[in-house]
Amino acid sequence: MSGGLDDRIDFGRELMRAQTETFTRYFGQVESQWKSDGSRVTEADFAISKAFESELENRFSDDLFLSEELDAASLPIQVSERFAWLVDPIDGTNNFARGIPSCSISVALLEEGRPVYGFIYDHMSRSLIDGGQDKGVFVEGQKRHCLDRPPSPQSIVGGQHCGTGRSAEDDLALQKRFKVRNFGSSAIQLAYVGVGWLDGVIAHRVNTWDIAAGVAMIQAAGWQIRYFDAEPFPLDSFDVSSKPFGYLAAPPSVLESMVEATGR
Repeated sequence: MSGGLDDRIDFGRELMRAQTETFTRYFGQVESQWKSDGSRVTEADFAISKAFESELENRFSDDLFLSEELDAASLPIQVSERFAWLVDPIDGTNNFARGIPSCSISVALLEEGRPVYGFIYDHMSRSLIDGGQDKGVFVEGQKRHCLDRPPSPQSIVGGQHCGTGRSAEDDLALQKRFKVRNFGSSAIQLAYVGVGWLDGVIAHRVNTWDIAAGVAMIQAAGWQIRYFDAEPFPLDSFDVSSKPFGYLAAPPSVLESMVEATGR
């Protein structure tokens, strides 16, 4: 099946709905393994990843499938197809395995290597959040209309984790201006900025599969994202061992204040 962007958006929503059942069944009830980089992985990660791959093969066999759980021996993969799907089957795996609801499924549709639409199942709100270019951002099918509120001490910014060195300095600088929260899922925090539940987010160690879906939502909302180093999109090559990177994302007025505070 060839189809266009709208066909793929409908497909993505259908598939996310189906996989939330798998997610819920395994939530807090699954054994963990540990990868060489120290990150946690579970049977649910592999099950959801395989389900996406199988359904994509059936519906859009010409599209490229990319997942955090792909066999490292098959990598890197050149991203040369027009459409590619970048999947993080469980974002916030530590929370998921322990039964803490701040975790998600994150799927991004890429066109020519750029995130054009994102789908995030947020287990905290039990909601499907999705959105992309020229479409807007939706929570359970309801379009969100967010305002660029001026920054204030009441603004809430998402952080990633307690770090050291420069990351700790950044976190401290932001705490002097805003309320800072860490939900343990990069995908959720970006989605929350996209729908206006958070006012901004900073992260120091993420990968493309963590943020691609949220990036599409940030752009759809008209907000901005600022990477600390080179921009990771368009994605030319996919490798699960790629070097992590950092970014700031927020509406323009809040982003300006975050950049001023951190010097990023």
